Amino acid sequence: MSMTPEEKDHELYDNAEMTNENLYNSTTASPDSGVHPNITDPVEHARQQEEWRQELIKVDDEIQTLRQVLSAKVRRSQELKQKLGITPLQEWQHDIQSGLKTVTESDVYQKTSHGLKVAGEKTTEALSSIGTSVSKKMVDLRSTTAFKSFEEKMESAYTQVKDDLRY
Repeated sequence: MSMTPEEKDHELYDNAEMTNENLYNSTTASPDSGVHPNITDPVEHARQQEEWRQELIKVDDEIQTLRQVLSAKVRRSQELKQKLGITPLQEWQHDIQSGLKTVTESDVYQKTSHGLKVAGEKTTEALSSIGTSVSKKMVDLRSTTAFKSFEEKMESAYTQVKDDLRY
């Protein structure tokens, strides 16, 4: 004969009695062990343990009920979504959009975005300044006698090669 889940719980908790009494004395009990070192009377100790077993059974029953209710709610939610034509892909897209909206509206994102914008503007200014500086230097370079001499020699060489290729 098979046991119901409740019967299994009762058997488990009934057999949970520790056989080593040293586990319950005040020298080995820690504040988070669940053992109350104040209880020295074996009868009181047994009564307390039975009370805890009953409470544990009750809490486990409540957990089971909540799981059943939650499962029913999830099924109903899925049925309603199906009737409304909401697909898992649409839910996923909505979740992603909501997540992105939450991120983009966060203070951290706003501060980072502003910082990157300022950094981009400063980089653009710096590159523009460098471009202007290089352009000015090129104008200055073209006005030097050395550059003019080099330019004339290049023109002469170009003309010579062009004339040679015609013949």
